[in-house]
Amino acid sequence: MKNIFRVSFSLIVLFTVISCSKKATGPGLDGTWELRHIAGIQVAGVNPDFKAGNGNYFKFDGQNFEKYNDGKKTDSGSFSITPEENVPVNDKKANYSITFNNGEKMYVLLSDKTMVLFNGIIAADGTESTYEKQ
Repeated sequence: MKNIFRVSFSLIVLFTVISCSKKATGPGLDGTWELRHIAGIQVAGVNPDFKAGNGNYFKFDGQNFEKYNDGKKTDSGSFSITPEENVPVNDKKANYSITFNNGEKMYVLLSDKTMVLFNGIIAADGTESTYEKQ
């Protein structure tokens, strides 16, 4: 009976360790996310809204990403994403943080079809970039 308990306990611990060691990608992060709006660092007379097909987007696949500006790949690599407890940023609350392979960390507000990346706070020359899932 003790052996059955030990084996069962060992299997539970093993499965727990394996499942916890997998890096979360966040709910529905995989795919292409195209830029739709930037808040902060606005230039007078320049529209902060972006139409579909503008060439500014992220592609996420598992733990890898590619970033495109004007249709050209400008960055790629790996990332990790961590759940957060409603971190206040500007007038919103981030529910994740993302750390890219270069060490850059940003807070993220992620929903089914919208991703907001917070690069600092707007009051301190930061930006808030809103992306739509394609």
